[in-house]
Amino acid sequence: MAARPGPPLSRTAAATITTTAPLPMAAATGTTTMASEAAARELMLMQVCDSVFPIGAYSHSFGLETYIQLGIVRDEATAREYVGQQIRYPLTYTELLGMRLAHEAAAAGDWARVADLEAVMAAAKVPDETRTASRRMAARFCKTAEGFLAGEAATAFAAYSGSTAAERGRHMVNAAYGVWAALAGIGLCELLRRYLYAQVSAMVVNCVKTVPLSQTAGQEILFASAPLQVEAVERALSADEGMLGLSMPGFDTRCIEHETLYSRLYMS
Repeated sequence: MAARPGPPLSRTAAATITTTAPLPMAAATGTTTMASEAAARELMLMQVCDSVFPIGAYSHSFGLETYIQLGIVRDEATAREYVGQQIRYPLTYTELLGMRLAHEAAAAGDWARVADLEAVMAAAKVPDETRTASRRMAARFCKTAEGFLAGEAATAFAAYSGSTAAERGRHMVNAAYGVWAALAGIGLCELLRRYLYAQVSAMVVNCVKTVPLSQTAGQEILFASAPLQVEAVERALSADEGMLGLSMPGFDTRCIEHETLYSRLYMS
């Protein structure tokens, strides 16, 4: 049985349909393309900051293992204090500030300044283990992340990173991230936030595994660190270059002591 035809559309309904029709294809395509490119950059940044990105970060505790063996970091409260101090000092004024300066220099095409900044960053890392760790992770990052760029950006990053292991091994990992992100068109704020969160998350995982702590305690420490992370990014964005390398002697001391520990699970 055939369906009865519906009532004719009123002028108001017809006008409504006309005014809510899809945008012209050209406009829709342009908007969609911009949104897609932004989403692709965000996903790419998430990938390179992920804990499973193969730069070897999981092999390093950056002195935490010494703190644990000495009994200084021994429970949830002391682990929370350790994470907070790491965020306030070395992560803010060495890692994030250095990354920001490298990003700005690369965006301006000032490669001599990038090289000078990396020399300062290397000198600021007093413990040999942490300096070597940064260089090794930078080498692996450069080798892997170079393939994520195209065109002039890929050419510029290849020239920066070098073609041999020795050339790639002269960089600092935070500078390499800053240079790569600038060439990829990734903004500073999102870069610093994503990178910092990855570093803090990895630090908390090391505390959970090595202290040890419960998974719930680890997540509570990570959640409680959010205000400190926000403040760290704000400070890194506004800090003077003269603050680069500001740290705490205790962190450097524990990293140096790590070289002679009787037994070690981590490379630093």
